[in-house]
Amino acid sequence: MSELPFLADGPAPGADLSLFGRSTGSWALDCTEYEADGGTTVRRGEWHFGYALGGHATTDVWILPGVEHGVSVRFPDPSAGPGVWRSTWIGPGRRRVHTFLAKPTADGIVLDGGDLRWTFSGLRPDTFHWRNEARDPGGSWRLQQTFTVWRNP
Repeated sequence: MSELPFLADGPAPGADLSLFGRSTGSWALDCTEYEADGGTTVRRGEWHFGYALGGHATTDVWILPGVEHGVSVRFPDPSAGPGVWRSTWIGPGRRRVHTFLAKPTADGIVLDGGDLRWTFSGLRPDTFHWRNEARDPGGSWRLQQTFTVWRNP
């Protein structure tokens, strides 16, 4: 068992955490932030995935140095539907907490937070893409961030 009680070495017996568990490890990323005026900012960051809470959940921490640190805890919830996961993200730098229901798709995973949608796509063993979209008052989706992510050697 990990020296930190929050973390776990792997899934608990019988727990299928493969949807997010396949990302376990450390990753580098380029984050592009899209401003309402059309401007963009690109920053280098990192993302670390692992198991938590006795192997009944996955967790990840993403870091944009000097800007934000965020942590997610995710777990499957069969009572919410087949293949559905619950996910909570906490970002203390911008004082935000978001909750989502996550489902696998043909190309990845979509996390639905009502007015916020996060999408993992192009999932490969050593790379993937991530997209953060917010619903505007008119109901259209506006792209806020994208991550291009690759596994650290």
